[in-house]
Amino acid sequence: MIDVMIYIHIPFCDSKCLYCNFVSGIYDEYLKKQYFKKINEEIKFNANIDYHITSIYIGGGTPSSVDSKYILEILKNIFELYYVDKNAEITIETNPASLTSDKLLDYKRGKINRLSIGVQSLNNKCLKVIGRKHTKKMALKAITLAQKYGFHNINTDVLIGIPKQNFFVLKSTIKRLVKAKVTHISAYMLINEPNTPLTNMIESQKVKVVDEDKCVKYYNKIVMFLKKRDFKRYEVSNFAKNNYECKHNIGYWQCENYLGFGVSSHSYLLGERYYNTSNIKEYLQSDFVYNKNKLSVNEKIEEFIMLGLRTKYGINIEKLKKLGYDVLSRKKQEIVMLVKNGFIKISNGCLVVCEDKFGVLNQIILKLLP
Repeated sequence: MIDVMIYIHIPFCDSKCLYCNFVSGIYDEYLKKQYFKKINEEIKFNANIDYHITSIYIGGGTPSSVDSKYILEILKNIFELYYVDKNAEITIETNPASLTSDKLLDYKRGKINRLSIGVQSLNNKCLKVIGRKHTKKMALKAITLAQKYGFHNINTDVLIGIPKQNFFVLKSTIKRLVKAKVTHISAYMLINEPNTPLTNMIESQKVKVVDEDKCVKYYNKIVMFLKKRDFKRYEVSNFAKNNYECKHNIGYWQCENYLGFGVSSHSYLLGERYYNTSNIKEYLQSDFVYNKNKLSVNEKIEEFIMLGLRTKYGINIEKLKKLGYDVLSRKKQEIVMLVKNGFIKISNGCLVVCEDKFGVLNQIILKLLP
């Protein structure tokens, strides 16, 4: 059997956030029905009982914005057509504005055991400026409601660098989430993607962007704050209590096999990359003849290094050697200098970035690439 993860892309939202450039939007119920019919066809088309499913991640878009019957149907098909591990991590992304008691009960029925709640901030001014429809009160209520229905593996997303955000505002959000007893926090730098309403507002000086150096300082302070409260950073942007790391995302960073279903989704299986169209109408008319890209040995090596060094686990030297790259001999001088200056360490057969050096991760990666 082959260990495989599954990603499901739900491109529907109740409203479009001002910073978002994901393949997502507001669509009518008729198109939603067509879409879910198509995605279930795709799941059946790729069915293989030899696939051992280790995790399922339902992302978007806003999966919680759609009727939970669609989510249950997808999960039912996966469980019937694939061998899903009894301990598989099954995550769904949710928005505080659309998370209800009925949906949480259905998610439980569908064997979902992990929630990711898009909080972004617990400051109402910050939420308004990025176009989020929920408030601080709604976000905290969503967390409490989820816990009431037995969800304890809960991630909350937080953005660093929102206009109108200072460190006090950011720290207040993180502090309150810790108090709410979430088990995982993802803290991402806000990226001003081209052609988004927020970027247009910044360029026309309607709102002021937070200085990049300030964002880095905020981030470093948050790392220390969370560390003191037993949230361990296991990847650049991800912090978890013991045993609450996201298994699905770790699989991505360790270059494991995954299948992606839905518009704009990607798959990686036995060294080959597959991807769907990013046009929803084209996807609805597709016959699942995927665009393919077989990675070269060099591309596999580069990906292994770039993704692995983002995590606390680092890159396994022997696995890298099996890919055809003896990093210890090829980059001997660079490694000696990086170790000597406290940028990386060798631990349990892996090259690992030192905890206080993630701020210069890109420079470290460049020194180790072939």
